[in-house]
Amino acid sequence: MVNNLEQDGYSIVHGVLNTDQLAELLKSIKPLLKTNPPAGIRNLVTKVPHVHILSESKTVRALVEPVLGADARLIRSILFNKSQESNWQVAWHQDLAIAVKNLSDIAGFTSWSLKEGVHHVQPPVAILEKMLTVRLHLDAADENNGALWVSPGSHRFGRIPASEAVAIAERTGKKLCAVQAGDALLLRPLVLHASRKAVSNNSRRVIHLEFTGVELPKPLAWHDAA
Repeated sequence: MVNNLEQDGYSIVHGVLNTDQLAELLKSIKPLLKTNPPAGIRNLVTKVPHVHILSESKTVRALVEPVLGADARLIRSILFNKSQESNWQVAWHQDLAIAVKNLSDIAGFTSWSLKEGVHHVQPPVAILEKMLTVRLHLDAADENNGALWVSPGSHRFGRIPASEAVAIAERTGKKLCAVQAGDALLLRPLVLHASRKAVSNNSRRVIHLEFTGVELPKPLAWHDAA
């Protein structure tokens, strides 16, 4: 797993969640998806206690700590819910923005924005390199229901201008991350990734957890409500 992340910027770990865990998670998020299913639900751990418990479990920590160390902390949690009712595609990109408590003018921190009342900013590459995303799949995902595509090794290029993302993905290659329900897809934020619209009726629900192994320079601080 660690070697895959170092070399390719991603790794698929099979069978992280068992049948009982999947059933409990699906039950716990069901109230959030009853009417007008949204594409994404931010601050998931504050809305679903079971997800909060999972994020601190030995199961998840066993994926995070070998990469970021024992002091790694959760900094963002999102439920992605791709379906025929809530369908989208995402162009090749890197995950460059982080959520912080406060706005502060510090060198190297750029492109400030506000999302649902939370400040977001693009930090220096050195901080992004100390982060890890764990995507826990509640459904099987393939090319028919919007599984993620990655460009292996593209994380080694640092911050990539949006105008060059497609060309670099073409040059370094593309890999479809087909997974089964219960699998985990681990990503480095700087690896180029994309997804296409679903063309089947199969849901693609993913619990997206972001972790970091570093603190931010004061007075900046990670946003508490992950």
